[in-house]
Amino acid sequence: MKKILIILVVIAGFMTFSGCSSELLNEHPDTFLTADQLYNSQPGFESGLNGLYALVRQEREGYGNTDSFGETGLRALMNMGGTDVINASASATGEFSVIYSDWSKANVPTDKSLKSVFEWLYQTVLGANLLIKRSENPAIKWTDEATKERIVAEARFIRAWSYRHLTYVWGKVPLVVDEVTGDNFRTDYVRDDVNKIRRQIIDDLLYAEPRMDWKPSQIGRASKGVVLNYLAEMYLTEAGKVVGSYDRTKLDSAYLFADKCINEGPYALVKNRLGSGSGSAFMDMFNPNTVNIESGNKEALWVMQWEKNVIGGGANLMRFSLRPKFDGANKIGPTVTISFYDETRGGRGFARAALTKWALYLYNSSSDYANGIIDDRGSQYAVAKYYILGKFDTFSGTKSLTGTPWSVGDTVWIGCPTIAQCDDRTQGTITGFQNLKSGASEGDTYNWPYTLKYSFCDTGYPKNNASHQDQVYARLAETYLLRAEAAMKLGNIPQATSDINELRLRSHARTITDSDISLSLILEERARELMGEEQRRYTLLRTMPGSDFIEWISSRNGRDKNIALRDTLFPIPQSVIDANVTIPMEQNPGF
Repeated sequence: MKKILIILVVIAGFMTFSGCSSELLNEHPDTFLTADQLYNSQPGFESGLNGLYALVRQEREGYGNTDSFGETGLRALMNMGGTDVINASASATGEFSVIYSDWSKANVPTDKSLKSVFEWLYQTVLGANLLIKRSENPAIKWTDEATKERIVAEARFIRAWSYRHLTYVWGKVPLVVDEVTGDNFRTDYVRDDVNKIRRQIIDDLLYAEPRMDWKPSQIGRASKGVVLNYLAEMYLTEAGKVVGSYDRTKLDSAYLFADKCINEGPYALVKNRLGSGSGSAFMDMFNPNTVNIESGNKEALWVMQWEKNVIGGGANLMRFSLRPKFDGANKIGPTVTISFYDETRGGRGFARAALTKWALYLYNSSSDYANGIIDDRGSQYAVAKYYILGKFDTFSGTKSLTGTPWSVGDTVWIGCPTIAQCDDRTQGTITGFQNLKSGASEGDTYNWPYTLKYSFCDTGYPKNNASHQDQVYARLAETYLLRAEAAMKLGNIPQATSDINELRLRSHARTITDSDISLSLILEERARELMGEEQRRYTLLRTMPGSDFIEWISSRNGRDKNIALRDTLFPIPQSVIDANVTIPMEQNPGF
């Protein structure tokens, strides 16, 4: 079912934000389906919905072509990178990594990555608006009213998903909920208040929740569980950031929606092995062989699908962006070069981003290595800590610890204080991350631990940038964390403790007590559980005021540079401001 022919959705009015390109003007009309042709039957609406989901998947797909490597940019870094968990690798210079390497120089209105993301999200919004509006045509013959409402519900969910991104990234943006045509084309947009936009987000989610099923209408689509998860998060966001000033009514709503997802849905935390190739039940959820709901992954609320050599199949860039370039000559040890041609390592990485030492160090406190308690989420099955030399690697000389020659089967430790110690287990990360480098070496482009959640390449193509394996996008563990947060803010500390311990027990980590509960602990637990998955920037923005957001990141990110209060938001792309020719569009403060 995932090999669906994605029919091109012509999104009228996209030029409002992106301008009119010569390539578009030169296209032959017979290569397009117009909105009138597409949205004249129920199958056409299903195809249009497939087109919207194809746009949504672009969050994890590539953009920004280079002559030698193809696409190297990853939109997901807009919300994952530049935080306490993930930042630019030591020498990364491409796309969003440029911003995170030096906020003062690169977080600017002319940045191409910001322009790409803004245009993509509004393309998705306008596509959703088009489908929603055309569904009102009384001439459409629907199988039944429930089918029509479900299709509209998914489109409204996607619109809410898009505006959720937009408000977290840019704050105030134009709220557009109508189909844009030649009759209502505008160049006088104003940026609407965030609270107004989020009321629309919540309205769209509330419409979608009773009309979408617990299981996706097709493989790769969203489920009711995702809607409930976002409702819980949105109400937490709207409940406020200041202790003692929370809106309890909104907290109650957040708790109830998270609780409904956990207790009324068909979902469950994965506690038993789904397969044999990932080392732990926790990591089985990310293995392409067992990631899908149909493969027994009951924790998945939404699994995105990719497929090679299929129209609309797409390709993701998560592995490429979040892995180091470990194949650099003599970059791991003095005389050791690790090859990406060993496909068991997941293929070539490009080091656009790296895990922070602070985030990795969190696993030390949730583990008790001396007594054999190791948090699965920070174990060698989840985080790459070493390489085992194989036939594709090159090595010479002797090991510094023993003086014996390097040989196939030897362990090479990652991220040791000096590369001369890469053969010394006591300097490795198997019993904690305390020996990792600091300062300028943190996030080393070639020699640094990395998440194994996306460590999969296409068979036979370890050098390719893109991968085509399916990936979990949202799962029940986050819903537990949202319920824990709502419970804590409502004063129900035992419930918050119970939810955290459910996740810790699943991962064989140390449990906590009521006295441990705090917002900081919940934020740290989200980092442990959702490392490499969480849209971390959004979590921090919604839980703490601007100055606290900056201080939190600055004190925990070893490679952060020149971040300031203005950087709680990104600047509106200059191309968008220039296109709004009738009235000036305001820029975010500080830009």
